Amino acid sequence: MKTLADLGAEFQTLRRSTRTTQQQLADAAGMHQENVSRFERGRGNDFSVAKLLRMLQVMGYDLQFTPARTRPTLEDVLAEARNSGNMGPNSR
Repeated sequence: MKTLADLGAEFQTLRRSTRTTQQQLADAAGMHQENVSRFERGRGNDFSVAKLLRMLQVMGYDLQFTPARTRPTLEDVLAEARNSGNMGPNSR
């Protein structure tokens, strides 16, 4: 996984494999369906880890860390930040 969009796409695949709709997931996790949708589309820059963990728990999954195949370069990180719009003093 390299970007938030990759994470969202992988999560969407996981959700669909459990035959859970965005609305069902959102209701069970105590959030809005639009939050789930934005996250799955890679637009959830303000998405918290707590929300992700709640959604995974609802679907019966856990979060695990595995060694990355390759480490991103500084250029990769900066490009991701530029693409996500998460830069500058007003990004918070």
